[in-house]
Amino acid sequence: PSPPELDYSRLAPRDVMPEVRGEREDSRSSQKKFIRATTSIKENALRASYLVANRIAKAKKPFTIGEELILPSTKDICRELLGEAAVEKVSHVPLTASTVTRRIEEIAEDIEAQLLERINTSPWYALQVDESTDISNKALLLVYEDVHEDLLCALSLPTNTTGAELFKSLDGYISGKLKWSFCVSICTDGAAAMTGRLSGLTARIKEVAPESESTHCIIHREMLASRKMSPEFNSVLMDVIKVINHIKAHALNSRLFEQLCEEMDTEYRCLLLYTEIRWLSRGKSLTRVFQLREPLQRFLSEKKSPLAAHFSDKVWVAKLAYLCDIFSLLNELNLGLQGKMTTVFKLSDKVAAFKAKLELWGWRVNRGILDMFQTLAGIVGETELEHSFCQLVHDHLSLLLKVFERYFPTTKDPRTGKEWIRNPFANKSGESSMSMQEEEQLLEIANDGGLKTMFETTTLPVFWIKVMAEYPEIATTALKSLLPFPTTYLCEAGFSAVTATKTKHRNKRDISNTLRVSLSAITPRWNRLVAKKQAQGSH
Repeated sequence: PSPPELDYSRLAPRDVMPEVRGEREDSRSSQKKFIRATTSIKENALRASYLVANRIAKAKKPFTIGEELILPSTKDICRELLGEAAVEKVSHVPLTASTVTRRIEEIAEDIEAQLLERINTSPWYALQVDESTDISNKALLLVYEDVHEDLLCALSLPTNTTGAELFKSLDGYISGKLKWSFCVSICTDGAAAMTGRLSGLTARIKEVAPESESTHCIIHREMLASRKMSPEFNSVLMDVIKVINHIKAHALNSRLFEQLCEEMDTEYRCLLLYTEIRWLSRGKSLTRVFQLREPLQRFLSEKKSPLAAHFSDKVWVAKLAYLCDIFSLLNELNLGLQGKMTTVFKLSDKVAAFKAKLELWGWRVNRGILDMFQTLAGIVGETELEHSFCQLVHDHLSLLLKVFERYFPTTKDPRTGKEWIRNPFANKSGESSMSMQEEEQLLEIANDGGLKTMFETTTLPVFWIKVMAEYPEIATTALKSLLPFPTTYLCEAGFSAVTATKTKHRNKRDISNTLRVSLSAITPRWNRLVAKKQAQGSH
């Protein structure tokens, strides 16, 4: 007979197969831990891909470098130092060219959103605009905003670069994100398309932003003023350019001259090309020629060039020495006008000081004192110069002073009547042009110890923005004087980044996002960027 069937229904499930149940729980726990670990690795890899893409953009490197160089190199380092387990983790980081492109676009969008939020929190803003062409002959318009001194936009100009086209592109961006009525100033390099009285960019902006003013870049004005010189000194400059071109334009001459400099054990081995559009080129090129005048004379004599005779002419060499000195001093002024977070007050101080120096130098030259020109003073120590040479130097200094006065007139000094903006705690009363309400608010600020502490730890624009809530009238007047950019330095630096980013081998891609990431000082919100993405491994 068959055995009776057993009834297990009365038994509790845990009493049936306890060993099997424990194994299942361990298996599920292990699976959960594995899933959490895998998910964590993928999320960290996603964040790492954003960080690497950000570095690629800031380094202005091709996007393929992530997959071709960075990831393989990182694997090699991990393999040698940390083992294969670390290599496995690193391999999950997605760094293909298309992935890096998307990451940079998302980072750029986040930076732009943060910038626009910051601009909209301040009552006013100013613009700095410049236009140029890249290596592929595409026209590009760079626009910076004040207060934060960050890149607002990089706009492509499809056809012409007239004032109408510049305004059309800029208005297309500003109208959708900001209000023209809050624009108080626009700074340009003084080009006709920018400053045309009837159809220039600034004229069109004033139609939609009546309170805005146009300013001419102080650095460009300094360069225009420094170009003026007498025919006697200009002929020396032209001779120097001929000498440089005679050697630099021929590869053989360059190699032979370098070998000669090595034989003569000179400090430098080559000349510097002179480029009119570079701010510091003139002073540096002249100084290098003067420093290498002995090997130059020997080289040109061996080549039987008539240019060699100049280096035997003591008066010509003295003129060259003076040009080296004066343009070195102009270069120092130029460098002092460059940089970020500058104000019209600070740069006006530098220009006024240089004008005063020109007047002082002219007075000393009239009395035969040349010690402020070190290179020229060394030449004078070796040979006596005629009084006519000192007259030439004096005339050139007088001409420079006259031209500087034309480009920086004392009657239009932006500091006049506004010293209280630079330091509201120095004077207890304002200017006669201030209203009674403004004068009262200025007195309240001057006697506020808390504001004085804040003034000492922040920049001028930020200080007046913070004061705006409590003292709106006086702060508005101050900001409208402080916000205008004094130079287009940021745009010029931006175009240097364009040259480094868009090269001969990468001349087709749109670099607007790359420029924003590489030039902006704003830190992307990494957590927000990562949260929007689903973490996946590299494939």
